[in-house]
Amino acid sequence: MTSPAPAERKTGTVPGFRPPCLVLLGPALSASVFSAVANLLAELRATPVPPLAQPVPGRPGWYSAPLARDIGIAEYHVGETEPGSDGPAIYVARIVISDDWPDF
Repeated sequence: MTSPAPAERKTGTVPGFRPPCLVLLGPALSASVFSAVANLLAELRATPVPPLAQPVPGRPGWYSAPLARDIGIAEYHVGETEPGSDGPAIYVARIVISDDWPDF
């Protein structure tokens, strides 16, 4: 299938077209996925490297961590903290959602 025109992508009028990424506040996103991402962000705010996080080989400062309920994984970078800032600078680069998780 070819990529639809930008106007069709916005309105979602192309049948069978699934965007490569989902907007966190969009209606197509499941409540379970939104909850898991919100849980990850709260966990990263408490501790930048949670117990289940693993370093990404060959990328200093990068980690991957599983999302709640085994929905998928997130890859993120923990940056340097500037004086007076509100914790470390965390950049969530990618969230990969599994296709075969049960949506309750």
